[in-house]
Amino acid sequence: MNRIFLFVLILLIIVGGALIGFWAVNLPGSVVINDSRGELVSLHMGVAAIALIVFGGLVAAAWWLISGLFVLPGKIGRARQSGLARKANLALTEGLLAAEAGDPTYALKLARKAVKHAEDERLKLLLEARAAEANDDWAGAERAWGQLTRLPGGQLAGLRGSAMAAAERGDQATAEARAREALGLKSNADWPFNSLFDLQVARGEWEKALETLVIGEKRGLIAGDSLRRRRAVLQTARAVGLPHDRKQDAQKALAEAIRGAPGFPPAAFHGARQLMIDSKEKAAQGVLELGWKARPHPALAQLSRRLVPQDDRHNIAARLKALVATHPSHRESRILSAELAMDEANWVEAIRLLALLVEENPTARLCLLMERALKGYGDKDEAQRWGRMAASASREADWSDIDPKGNAFDFAQRDWSRLVYAFGDVGDLVHPRYESYGRELEAGRVLALTGPEEEKVAPPKAPNGPLTPPLDYASDDD
Repeated sequence: MNRIFLFVLILLIIVGGALIGFWAVNLPGSVVINDSRGELVSLHMGVAAIALIVFGGLVAAAWWLISGLFVLPGKIGRARQSGLARKANLALTEGLLAAEAGDPTYALKLARKAVKHAEDERLKLLLEARAAEANDDWAGAERAWGQLTRLPGGQLAGLRGSAMAAAERGDQATAEARAREALGLKSNADWPFNSLFDLQVARGEWEKALETLVIGEKRGLIAGDSLRRRRAVLQTARAVGLPHDRKQDAQKALAEAIRGAPGFPPAAFHGARQLMIDSKEKAAQGVLELGWKARPHPALAQLSRRLVPQDDRHNIAARLKALVATHPSHRESRILSAELAMDEANWVEAIRLLALLVEENPTARLCLLMERALKGYGDKDEAQRWGRMAASASREADWSDIDPKGNAFDFAQRDWSRLVYAFGDVGDLVHPRYESYGRELEAGRVLALTGPEEEKVAPPKAPNGPLTPPLDYASDDD
C-alpha cells in the first residue's frame, strides 16, 4: 500500500513538473537583471520562473534542515523515553502475568526491572504488591498496598489489598480497619461491605454485623430475600447468646427474625421457647404454627409436644393437629399425622401413612417409627425386621438438629456463622450433628420433660394426669 502511494506521489510530481515547465516555456516576455559586473542579463520568462521555483525549494530545504537540527535532541530524548516506557510496560505486563501464573521468582525480578523504567508509580506499586503476594510476603505486600493508597486513584485498590494482606497475616483488626475506611469512601464497590461483614460474622460479632448490614442496605449492596434471611440469622444468633437478664432484648430480636423470615425454623423454635419460659403457651403455639406453615421442621413439633409440661393427651394432640392443618401436604405433617395415630393407638392408620412415606424415602427415622407401629399392632417379627433396617438406612439431616435431650438448634458460633450464608443466600440450613455423626433424638420416642432448664420448679400436673412417666424417654411400648 505504501509503495503504491509513493509511486503515485512521484508520478504526480513528475506530471506537475512537466506541466509547470510547459507553462513556463510558453510564457511571453523576458526578465532583465543586473549581474555583479553591472551588465544587463536577459532571461526568458519561463527560465526565470523555473529558477525562482527551484530557489524557493532550496531555501525551504535549508530551513527544514536547520530547524531539524534544533529539535533533534528533544526528539532523541522523547524516543528514548518512549523506548523505556515500552520496556517498563512490557515488564509490568509480564510481571503481573507471572504473579497470576504462580511464578513468584520471575514476577519479583520483573517488578524490580519495572521500578527502574515505569513512569506511573501506581503501576510499579501494583506489580510490587502482586509479586510480594506471590512470594507469600504479606508484610511486603501490605507495605506496597499502603503506599498505593496515598496516590491519586489508588486509594480504594490500596485499601483492598491492605485488608487482604492483613487478613493473611492474621491481623484481623487491621483488616477490619482498612475495610471500614474503604466503606467510608464514596464508591459503588461492594467489597468493603462484604469484607467488613465477613470479618464480623467470622468473629461472631452479631450486633456489628447487623449494623454493617444496614449500611449495605442503604447503599443498595444487598436487598431482597438475602437481606431478610441474613438479618434473621444474625438476630437469632444474637438472641440465643444474650444472658437471661436481657430476656426482653432476646425476645424482641427473635420476633423481628420471625417477621423477616418465618421460614427460618431456628427463629421459630427459640422464639416459641422464650415465650414458653414466660408461660405464654398460646403465643408460643402461634409462633410454632407460623413457622410450621412456612417451613415444617421436626424440632417445632417436638417443642409443641412439650409446650405445657405434663399436659394431657387431648391438649397435646390438639396442638399437633393445629400444626398439621397449616401445611397438611408436607412430609413432616404426614409423619406427624402418623405419630398422632400411634398416640391414639390407631396402628393400622399409622402403618398406612408410614408405608406411603417409606416408599418415597426409607430413612432410619421412618424405619424406627414403623417398628413402633408394628409393635403396637402386634406383629413383633415384622417390627424386628424394620428395626434391623433402621441400622443401615440413611439418616435425616433435619432430624439431627434435635439432640438426644430434645434440645434443638444448639449451634456453636462457627455454625451460626455458616448459617448466615447457607440460609441467608440460598435458604438452606446447616446440620452440624449430621455432619459430625452426632447422636440425635431417637425416632419413635416421646420426650417427657418438665420444661426448659431455666425453670427450677416443676408446675403441677394437669387434671387428667401426665402423658408419660417422668423419664428421659417414654413410648407406648416401654
